[in-house]
Amino acid sequence: MPAYLLMGKTDVTSNHWKEIEMRVLSIVMAVVVTAFVGIGSSFAGPQESGYEGAGENGFHGGRGFLRVLEKLDLDAGQKREIASILGKHRDEIGKTFIGMVEARQGLRDAMTADVFSEEALRLAAQKVAEQEVQAAVLRAQIANEVKPVLTAEQRDKLKKFAGRRAGKINGFVDARLADLDKWIAEHTR
Repeated sequence: MPAYLLMGKTDVTSNHWKEIEMRVLSIVMAVVVTAFVGIGSSFAGPQESGYEGAGENGFHGGRGFLRVLEKLDLDAGQKREIASILGKHRDEIGKTFIGMVEARQGLRDAMTADVFSEEALRLAAQKVAEQEVQAAVLRAQIANEVKPVLTAEQRDKLKKFAGRRAGKINGFVDARLADLDKWIAEHTR
């Protein structure tokens, strides 16, 4: 129910409340989109992959979840419900995203250190793995809360998107291994 009706406003000022409600909804959706892009980025493939068709920054190009939202044709009620769910998890989404970024930076630092330390590298990789587990659990929790908001048709679309993503990942792996084989063959003659 609109906020202006909940507050008993049914006179001319109700338009004012409608405007406020729309502004709040716009802000919430901006936060939702930002949060999902962050979470989606934490699960994305290798960054700066260079894989043709992968986008500017790995598989997602920073827009993976935005495209999913656009393709689901959510109605206003669904958007509000999903925004509420995401708002409830906003702090945890932010902490998880920051933790993932920091862990990946730690791994890059360990990999490029002037002095190689297998122990430091393994510790940094373990931190990335721990963050990925935390992010996977959070993503699954949120998905479990969002799915009942979607229609059967929208849930089917999500499954199709996941299948296509798996195909892209397989294509990425095949292309990378082919590049590696080509490079090895060229330089071992």
